[in-house]
Amino acid sequence: MLEKLFGVSRRRRLPRFAPRSFLQRAEQRGWPRMPSSQRPAVAYFVDVFANYNDPLIAEAVVKVLHHNGFDVYVPRNQKGCGMAPLAQGDVESARESILENLRILAEWVRESEGPIICSEPTAALMLRHDMLDLIDDADAHAVADRTVDLTHFLWDLHERGQLRTDFQPLDISLGHHVPCHLKALGRPPAGPGLLALIPRLRVHTIDVSCSGMAGTFGLKTENYAVSLQAGRHKKAELVSSRVLFGSTECSPCRMQMEDGGRKRTLHPVQYLALAYGLMPELTQRLKEPIGELVL
Repeated sequence: MLEKLFGVSRRRRLPRFAPRSFLQRAEQRGWPRMPSSQRPAVAYFVDVFANYNDPLIAEAVVKVLHHNGFDVYVPRNQKGCGMAPLAQGDVESARESILENLRILAEWVRESEGPIICSEPTAALMLRHDMLDLIDDADAHAVADRTVDLTHFLWDLHERGQLRTDFQPLDISLGHHVPCHLKALGRPPAGPGLLALIPRLRVHTIDVSCSGMAGTFGLKTENYAVSLQAGRHKKAELVSSRVLFGSTECSPCRMQMEDGGRKRTLHPVQYLALAYGLMPELTQRLKEPIGELVL
């Protein structure tokens, strides 16, 4: 039915949807209130996948930041970053999403000194770069200047000696895929270095090609074979016997890794949360088999 109505390939395993979005959970926990303590604070821009498909990514972000001494403000009413419609040529829908997010994030920039954290590289790329091609005003530039990818933010903390390293050992091997949109931010990837801080965890960095997913490109029936072909070098590294699980910051890449490589894949911050002892439930997530229709 999805193939006939929306052009989504019947061969593509799709991500599940969570019963409750992360923003709904955040509302119940009071995180959409501006922090009032003297602790350093950050704003968290969630984007789509961590909100609707895997809220445990967003839960891990908040818990890891709390563990490292930060208050986390989760603005209510935030929308998707707008990259999906922009990639399809729907500039006006992208601009509409950006304007709604700007109204929320510009308030944070005016009232605080903290950064805007993105756990999704595509969202960070949109807020730092692509947004400025569509909206060229003072608020847009202020938001862009304050936006940072989560793994880069945590790595900067580590280099200043401010990241807690009270990790429990994780005796696993990971294949960490470096996403294209993370490279486009113009900094070396921080994910492999962060993961290597966890005792007994072995990291094999996979930086050989695009995953082939390219946002929603790889979902479409006419693109499915091309998507797999484009990601064949990455898949060859992932299916190696030395790799037990996958790791990547990019949600579409994660879908490709779990679908094509059949390796359960998490965001690096989820492995950090697991090693900190903050989210033991992620152990069960790693054990879940990959289904035929739903990841």
